[in-house]
Amino acid sequence: MLVNDWMSAPAITIDVQDSLHRATELMTQRRIGMLPVLDNGKLVGIVTDRDLKKAAPSSVSVFDIKQITYHLSRVKIEGIMTRNPVTVRPDLTIEETAQLLRDHNISGCPVLDLQEEVAGVITKNDIFRALISVSGLPKRGLQFGFMLEDRPGSIKEITDIIRLYHARLVSIMTTYEKAPPGYRYLYIRTFNIDRKRLPNMKRALNDVAKMLYMVDLRDGIRETYASY
Repeated sequence: MLVNDWMSAPAITIDVQDSLHRATELMTQRRIGMLPVLDNGKLVGIVTDRDLKKAAPSSVSVFDIKQITYHLSRVKIEGIMTRNPVTVRPDLTIEETAQLLRDHNISGCPVLDLQEEVAGVITKNDIFRALISVSGLPKRGLQFGFMLEDRPGSIKEITDIIRLYHARLVSIMTTYEKAPPGYRYLYIRTFNIDRKRLPNMKRALNDVAKMLYMVDLRDGIRETYASY
């Protein structure tokens, strides 16, 4: 999954000489929390809802509505924006982008194309959408968690059993994080399972790997096993 497939595009931008009032209007109307700032079409910074809150008069101030409006119209984006923002390319993977946002403790960033023009914006919410989609969650099926031996063919043993029971595979994810030496964790989401045959399928799966849990989103059943 690449940024290009999940970014919000075209980006809603603001000019460096625009006012705080204009930025507030844009973010409110479009329900967004970040605006790339342009100067003659080139990215020079970003402004976030947090920047707007810092620059706006306090809610306990003695300003009346006319004074507040006047203040918002006079403050220029150039004076409150963050310069030299973190950016990504459209061909960066979603996983790389998630790590970048985490490392910089930011909620999103502009996406620049090869001509250094703003192609879009990628945010944590976009990454959440990608994760939900690739996980197969909208299918409302079953997810199984396993701890299995790290050897060739171990995943195929699991998927062969699932196919034997005519279930559809939606997603397969594995990780070595926190797994004991010689093992890895496997997470499989499936749907279109005949629930009457589910107990037999679970027994067959448990014969080839240690099942950690099962979540049935259709029927609201959650089973966590003692060995988890």
